[in-house]
Amino acid sequence: MSGKRRNIQHSMQGVFVFVLLGLFAVMSTLMVLLGAQMYRNTVDHATANNEDRILGAYVRSMIRAQDAADMVVIQDLGGVKALGLRDILDDEEYCTWLYCYEGSLYEQFTDRTEDDLEPQGGTAICPARSFEPELGGDGLLTVRMVDGKGEPCVVQVALRCAQ
Repeated sequence: MSGKRRNIQHSMQGVFVFVLLGLFAVMSTLMVLLGAQMYRNTVDHATANNEDRILGAYVRSMIRAQDAADMVVIQDLGGVKALGLRDILDDEEYCTWLYCYEGSLYEQFTDRTEDDLEPQGGTAICPARSFEPELGGDGLLTVRMVDGKGEPCVVQVALRCAQ
């Protein structure tokens, strides 16, 4: 009888080891799946946060980069209100135009011939539903925008060139 008992005890130990290995495999798989889901949620949240901030940050940095006397203009280009940021490179005058066209903020870098500009000639930067720049007499440039999700965004920059 003791031989049968040993075989049963040995079989139970083998089953216990296999159950333990199976449990470890299932728990490891669950941990990998949960970790992947958490990572996906973190990346989605970071992407959404970046998309929320990019419109204002981009416009603000472009304005600050070109803030010099008589280098910031607001003009109508082909029925689109645009913000022009002029620059002089190699004794030639160029202008970077920022405007909203077909649901996106566009940028167009060109020599300063506004009459020839067409809004579709620029490069789409990020989603935007509207872009309304206005320059106050006190040198405060205000750009009211609505991002691709419909959230308002206002950028106000006190131009150094106005001082």
